[in-house]
Amino acid sequence: MKTKLSLFFCVLLGFFTVAAKAEIQFSGYGSIVGGKVISGEEDPSGEIEFPVDFYDYAFYTEDFKLKPETMIALQARMDVTDGLVFTGQLVAKGADDFKPDIDWLYLTYNINDDWYVMAGRRNLPMYYFSEYMEVGYAYPWIRPPANLYWWEITQFNGLTVAHQMNWSDWTATVSMFAGREEREDIRSHDYWRNRGGYYFPPEGTYISGTADVTWSDILGVNLNASNDWIDLRFSYFTTQYETFADVFFRDEIDTDGDGIPDKVIERSRNEDGTPIRSGSWDVTKFDLEFLGLSGSFNFDFATLLFDYNLVKYDDAYSFEFPTYLITAIYNHDTWQPYIGYTKAAGKIKKDFDGFGTGDAEEHRMITVGIRYNFHPNASLKLQLDDFKDQGDRSPWYDFSYHNDAKLLSVGVDFVF
Repeated sequence: MKTKLSLFFCVLLGFFTVAAKAEIQFSGYGSIVGGKVISGEEDPSGEIEFPVDFYDYAFYTEDFKLKPETMIALQARMDVTDGLVFTGQLVAKGADDFKPDIDWLYLTYNINDDWYVMAGRRNLPMYYFSEYMEVGYAYPWIRPPANLYWWEITQFNGLTVAHQMNWSDWTATVSMFAGREEREDIRSHDYWRNRGGYYFPPEGTYISGTADVTWSDILGVNLNASNDWIDLRFSYFTTQYETFADVFFRDEIDTDGDGIPDKVIERSRNEDGTPIRSGSWDVTKFDLEFLGLSGSFNFDFATLLFDYNLVKYDDAYSFEFPTYLITAIYNHDTWQPYIGYTKAAGKIKKDFDGFGTGDAEEHRMITVGIRYNFHPNASLKLQLDDFKDQGDRSPWYDFSYHNDAKLLSVGVDFVF
């Protein structure tokens, strides 16, 4: 925490020293959210749980909790010199024990009125709300649906080149981006592994602790186009996905020579004392392709949101994972009731290690709620989520390691 804070303020101080006359603008946002699971079925761990954040893994149980989604963010923006702007953002989340994390740290150079370049760390433009998915005040729900916005990677370090265009009553921005991202000690892998999914090590090898994930060679394009009532977005990128974890082996020893193992020895360290790490194979290292089409239609008294995405793994299973959401919001000045539906249905297209092919992970979620805009900079929300696991394909191997559950949550979102 100290390292990240020191880096953030050192960069800020450095730019402030270079441009002593520049003005630094501070802003921010936050959420105070509480929730509890009100009904559901036990998952393979024996708990009734409802996951809401895959990035900093957060979930609710049958006990009311305030910590999983409560968070605060501080953003600094500074015009360093003509056409050059610095942006940085620190985020502290309850799911991460409120340890400050640098979400954004980048420079924007405006080449002219139509072209600009962004270099540094920022959000990866994937879903419709990806670039401000933690700003609860910006969207109707308490959170974007977790079974759609589920990646453990949401930022990247790299370069973006963008071009803005106008024709008739339309405004459009097309951008190309490239970079990479690494995350260590991801807890969601450990969570799902203990519930029967997510990671399939070779026989005789067992995972211990968390996992590390790298997205390298990220290369993509993003197009936004809007007029006075339509806003559309197209996203496409490719990357190489790779994950590692500490592993241990259970060696079964036949000490009395009767052909029956009667002793188990666990090995988790190399001869030099370092942890044994998992290796790369076709399930843990593969090319990943993401395609998304999303947008909103804004009418006088209602807004319709949609988000469709298709993820393809070039892994041993040739896994494909289409997801979509649709949400309708009634636009009263003070009260905004909403209802949404999300669906995810994975498919295995290549047989590997006897798993066969066909439908795999599948689930849907229905969300109903109401937003009360009680202050110009704050809103109160009450939401009910009904998650249904539809992935049971018995007797074929069951990838449905989720569980049915209903979650009731309430929250206040604010900006400053």
